[in-house]
Amino acid sequence: MNEEYPDIKEDTPSMTQDRFPVLAQLSVLGIIMFSLFGGFIFGVEEPINTDTPPLIISDSSKQSPVVLEKIDEPPLRATAAYVWDVRTQRALYSKNAFEELPLASITKLMTALLAHELMESSQPTTISLNAIRQEGSSGLLAGEELTADELRELALISSSNDAAFALAASVGVLLGDNDPTAQFIRGMNIRADMLGLETLEFWNTTGLDLSLTKPGSIGSARDVSFLMEYIITEYPEILEPTMKASTRVYNSSGDYHDANNTNPIVLDIPNLLGSKTGFTDLAGGNLTIAFDAGLNRPIIITVLGSTRDERFTDVLTLVQAVQESIGKQE
Repeated sequence: MNEEYPDIKEDTPSMTQDRFPVLAQLSVLGIIMFSLFGGFIFGVEEPINTDTPPLIISDSSKQSPVVLEKIDEPPLRATAAYVWDVRTQRALYSKNAFEELPLASITKLMTALLAHELMESSQPTTISLNAIRQEGSSGLLAGEELTADELRELALISSSNDAAFALAASVGVLLGDNDPTAQFIRGMNIRADMLGLETLEFWNTTGLDLSLTKPGSIGSARDVSFLMEYIITEYPEILEPTMKASTRVYNSSGDYHDANNTNPIVLDIPNLLGSKTGFTDLAGGNLTIAFDAGLNRPIIITVLGSTRDERFTDVLTLVQAVQESIGKQE
């Protein structure tokens, strides 16, 4: 069935957002292609300091933000959890945050990110029979055509394995057409290394368990949170579909697919910026979210190794704790 730590980041160079999508795509593609065929990764300006988070968001506000109090130990079912205050670059809560655990469908965040960086959103993609054979049915049909943007939306909001596989296979052709999916997976791992997310490791594009003992991906709650930070900073549009309870996606023939969000608490989280669920037998229940705690104050919460239902109560518990922490400052 599928479906201790540093508090503040040092002032390391941020990864600058390229305002020209084509140039960004060519830059990322070039580095990945060089890594695939050159044997090593090139393009990181300086070695990653593993004692500090690899990403940083510049704050254009001249007013120093209020530093939230740390969260007291909350009752959680999750094996690991991490709460990250993006503006102050400070961890508010950490529980086994460095432990590498199965990610399940949180994997699709990297699938969506890499596809977004390498393929135009309007690029048409034909659903293959191999995509349809992925576990779980999302109503897609072999031979129908959707854009990359529509596939990404389905992969994130309804956690469609068919859509994630089709999207990755289509992009993978850019990285070498011998085995497009395998090339895309290698690209996912290279991209994780480029971002300094050293615990993230991917063996497929969906997060489905490969066997009774082998997950489709692993990573830490801390690195998942930093991946979310990168996405909401550089490409917030990727996560926009996950803010809705449901959506309708049309294919090139005008037929449509209705999709419900696999995160049933999207409307219960104030000022949600994005979320992604994950559940497999090996992973248990996973959930990562980003929300604005007020006045442009993004907070990222990640829980791994919870249960199918308690991942949602775990996150709501942490959201409430953050809000109470803010209240103490007022």
